[in-house]
Order: sequence, then C-alpha cells, then structure tokens
Amino acid sequence: MNRYDCESKKLSSRTVGMIVLALAAALGIIGGVIVPVLGILFALPLAILAVLFFVAPETKVCRLILDKK
Repeated sequence: MNRYDCESKKLSSRTVGMIVLALAAALGIIGGVIVPVLGILFALPLAILAVLFFVAPETKVCRLILDKK
C-alpha cells in the first residue's frame, strides 16, 4: 500500500459520505412533506451512516504512511 492508495481510500470514503448525506437530506425533505414521522425515521439512519463515513478511522498502515512526510 502506498501514499496514493491511502489518499484515494480517504477521498472515496468522504465521497460516499457526501452522496449518502445528500440522499438522507432528499429523503428527509420529501418524507417530511408527505408523511413527516416516517420521513424522519427513514432519513435518520441514512444521516447516521453518512456521519460514519465521514469519521471512519484510517487503517494503521495508512496512518503510518500519511504521517511520514
């Protein structure tokens, strides 16, 4: 594993988080208009999943590689 692999893995995780967050927002807005309680219940797990993608820890190998400069 090299520096490029670690950076691309981090970027892809953040990109997936942004996409899931956009889906959660859209589902929350649409669900909030149609059926408010169900919209929030469906959008909340997606929002939590998006946050998990944003704060996903790096592997130890990537942490060591990225700390070397």
